[in-house]
Amino acid sequence: MCNSDRAFCDIVALPLPHRLLTFVSQFAHLTVVSHEMTSGYFAWAVLNEYGVLKASGSWLELYFVVATSVALFVAIVFWGSALVDPALMAPVDVILPAHYQLTPDFKQHLLFGAMFGPTDPEPACSWQTPFRLFMQYVHTLCPLLMVADMMVAEHPLGQADMEINATLCFALGYLAWNFFCWWLLQTPPYPLQKRFFELGVPWALFAYSVLSIFAMSLCIYIRWVRAVGGIFGGALSVALVCWASTGLQPWRGELARIQGLDPEVLMQGWQSGGRSAFLTKEAEIKFISQSKAS
Repeated sequence: MCNSDRAFCDIVALPLPHRLLTFVSQFAHLTVVSHEMTSGYFAWAVLNEYGVLKASGSWLELYFVVATSVALFVAIVFWGSALVDPALMAPVDVILPAHYQLTPDFKQHLLFGAMFGPTDPEPACSWQTPFRLFMQYVHTLCPLLMVADMMVAEHPLGQADMEINATLCFALGYLAWNFFCWWLLQTPPYPLQKRFFELGVPWALFAYSVLSIFAMSLCIYIRWVRAVGGIFGGALSVALVCWASTGLQPWRGELARIQGLDPEVLMQGWQSGGRSAFLTKEAEIKFISQSKAS
């Protein structure tokens, strides 16, 4: 049990099989849950269209409303938090392991570039590009597929109370699952959650209440788009998410400056600033030697 990753298993609350813990660690993230809900909706819709898996139109539409609300929530909260600080969404110590002994400034530059670009010209930083593309895939493309479907396909309105209650039930269910995963893995699924509780329990409760209200407002927004908003109503959220995912271009430099970064160094690469990326010279020499060896 868990022999392949003893360090990971030592910190969990229950000594469960490693594969089960890995599953929990992945599905603790709303992004992953939303991705599977989006895939499930389109699979169900296609099978229903061809008569393979017949379903009541009202149930399929209710699933659509919940899945779209969750998808938009993921997109807006992820990119909105990243605009404040990418470290609120991306666990820095996981992406940039502590054994590299990188300076806090360099970590901040790397994470900003990985999230919004540009990729640092240093070859060892080439991972930023695929990381950014993956973030845009799961937090922009996938959520907006649901919005695009809402804009071009016919989605009749159901009972308002049923749609809102279904979204609320999902939100409460996910929160319960999220907190269970936090307890089991002994680490918060998102760095933002840790920040909430560092401010104190009252502030954390307030933050979760605001997020829950926001989720309900997205459900109402989806009803509005289906009723009167149409293509132009849906385009509003598409434009907002796409713009946020670029770092508010053409003001990405200003955003970097607000976050305490040097836009010139960000554009030209860390080495142009003439500063070491490591806390110690020994760590720098060891990293360079390992890079050459590989």
